[in-house]
Amino acid sequence: MKTSPLLLLAMYCTGISFAFAGGSQATNDKHGPAGIAVDEPLVSARSNLIKQGWKPTRMHTSDGYEYSGVERELAAHNFLELDTCSFDSSRCILFYSKKGACLRVDTMGEQLNDMTVTRWADECPDAPSEPDSGDAG
Repeated sequence: MKTSPLLLLAMYCTGISFAFAGGSQATNDKHGPAGIAVDEPLVSARSNLIKQGWKPTRMHTSDGYEYSGVERELAAHNFLELDTCSFDSSRCILFYSKKGACLRVDTMGEQLNDMTVTRWADECPDAPSEPDSGDAG
C-alpha cells in the first residue's frame, strides 16, 4: 500500500507538535489554571489567577535589577511578579504560587493593555530554565 505524501506530512507535523509541546501547559492545550487561556489578556488572566488563590511571586525585591521598557510599565502597575521581558520579541515572564505549587506565565505584547498569555508551565522562578519549547496553542 502506498502512503500519500499528505498523510506523511500530517504525521510529521503531529510529531513536531508533540516534541515542542512538552510540559508547556499545566492543565491542557486551551485552558490553564483558573481557566486562563492562550491569547487571553494578561490583566484578565492575572485577575482570574488571583481570584483562584494564586499569589504573585515578588521578583527582584533585593537584587538591584533595573526595569526597562515594558518592564517599567508593569512594575508601575504593581505587576511585581515580573521576572523579565525580552527586548527583541516583547515576551515577558511572570511567576505565581499557590499552596507550594509554582506557575510561570509567559506573555507577549509591548504595552500592558495589549499583553496576552502565550503559555504557562509548572515552573518555579529559581528552577533552571529549559530550552524554549515554542508558543502554546
